[in-house]
Amino acid sequence: MTTQFRCGTPPATIRNAFFLLLLILGMPAQLRAAPLVTARYVRIDGPEVMAEISISAPPPPTLIVIQNLPPQVAVLQAQPETKSVNINNGEVKWLLTGVKPGNFTLRLTLDQPVAKSEISGEIRYREPGGGMISLPIAMP
Repeated sequence: MTTQFRCGTPPATIRNAFFLLLLILGMPAQLRAAPLVTARYVRIDGPEVMAEISISAPPPPTLIVIQNLPPQVAVLQAQPETKSVNINNGEVKWLLTGVKPGNFTLRLTLDQPVAKSEISGEIRYREPGGGMISLPIAMP
């Protein structure tokens, strides 16, 4: 008669956990880690559009923010100052340098009201030692 001793965890479970760990460790850093930058709209009310950007440490050296609006909507005021505004394409761009960790807000005042469904935006930045990241600005 043979006696078998059972360990509490079956070998297949240990093997699967080991392969999962190898898979996670083999992922590029930008897939494992939380993004350095996130953005969300905090207000889309008539002609006012506000987006909050959160930056982790270490901050990327430069952020590109692209705000898409309906064509022919003019920007009356922007904080911070925009890099370019193309009213024909409905595209507003910021090139932000020297950003620091924390939160800040982008503000636009437009010449006419816009609905949530009419706008979209994205943030672009370069990961340290990596490629270019492009993330949408999340809707409220």
